[in-house]
Amino acid sequence: MKRALFFLLALAVCLSACTSAPESEAGGEVMDATVENAVPAEESAPSAAPVAGGAIWGDNCQADSGHAWYTVNPVGDENGVRQVQLLRLDYNTGKQDCLCTIDASPQQVGESLARDGMVYLVLDQTLYRISEEDGQMETVPLERPVFPMIADGTYGYDYTFDAGANNIQLSRLDLQTGEITLLPMPAQTQGIWAVGKPRLLVCNLATDAPLPSVEQGEQYAAAIQSADCVYSWYDPATGATEKLLEEPYYGVELEDGSRRHRSFLGMANGRLYFSWVVSKGEGPLDYGMESCDANGQDWQALPDAPVEGEAIWSLQQQGKCRWVLGGRGTGAYWIYDLTTGQYHEMPHVTAIDYWPCQLFQNGKVLLKFDGENGQGELIYGLMDGDAYLAGSTDWTPIEDAATSPEA
Repeated sequence: MKRALFFLLALAVCLSACTSAPESEAGGEVMDATVENAVPAEESAPSAAPVAGGAIWGDNCQADSGHAWYTVNPVGDENGVRQVQLLRLDYNTGKQDCLCTIDASPQQVGESLARDGMVYLVLDQTLYRISEEDGQMETVPLERPVFPMIADGTYGYDYTFDAGANNIQLSRLDLQTGEITLLPMPAQTQGIWAVGKPRLLVCNLATDAPLPSVEQGEQYAAAIQSADCVYSWYDPATGATEKLLEEPYYGVELEDGSRRHRSFLGMANGRLYFSWVVSKGEGPLDYGMESCDANGQDWQALPDAPVEGEAIWSLQQQGKCRWVLGGRGTGAYWIYDLTTGQYHEMPHVTAIDYWPCQLFQNGKVLLKFDGENGQGELIYGLMDGDAYLAGSTDWTPIEDAATSPEA
């Protein structure tokens, strides 16, 4: 079971990393349909726009029900029979068990979504609606495979990057009916983020002429030199966009020839947080963090980090950014708590021990430990988030219960 938990954690990190910066590509399988002929988002006017489903959560927060965190574990035997276990980590007790086992032998397995007492899971072209209380399930056939990675209370959203169209494709899955809708996106959208609001933050590339496909190597690299990154609010219910800010793809050029480039971290307390780095040649010259309001105004610099280390990333809680983390190497890690505005030095944290993986709704943090100095299985544990920030090392190991509900 610990291996299963690690597998899902690693998968979640890979999915999240696909859109960690404006220039990155959203990973995933390219669908047959493209948005080349879709109505641009700012011009679309659906005749009967669906009602918004509330705050959209991502970065694995969508699998946090408020009582437990759900992950998916595909299993098999020597005869090739495959099953899928829906694992439930009760983060109030520290016990992990199996809510249900699906005998489906799927080729494609999606992420779990937990909202309002139900857990949703897509296997191949089937949506499973599973009761969080007793594991009872019903199925809804889908017209095509779609695997949501972010969700609100009504819809799951799947996004993949179509290299041919140079655009992210955003598909909306109705969690009740199974209806799938391909949503219009701004041209050349490269990044998409759920920030705990009904709207998404997107980043698209503005160019004088359409970019060639990324598969065209040198031509693409030359064309993107003059591209701008445009950050906008995007409303999936209507397709409308609202521009926030724009800057050159490779960053703003400074007087000394260096460039200052932003990367989005997340949203909290009504503000958008970015890390920035100034670079010239191969190495960074300076780095830090700043924030702006929801309209792209009122820029404010955050205090300097207590220790050096230009690598900066974030952890979400309940769909919103809670911790910003940084540093590189043993003794060089720090955490900035956006709720308090305080830095916390974390000298005992390494890339393999006391590593924070997930923040849950009850304030607990999921930690990773390297078993037997790298020779054993990875171990996971829980700790109160405030105690962790205060430097405590008193963690509680996760207890694995039965591997199936019948055991």
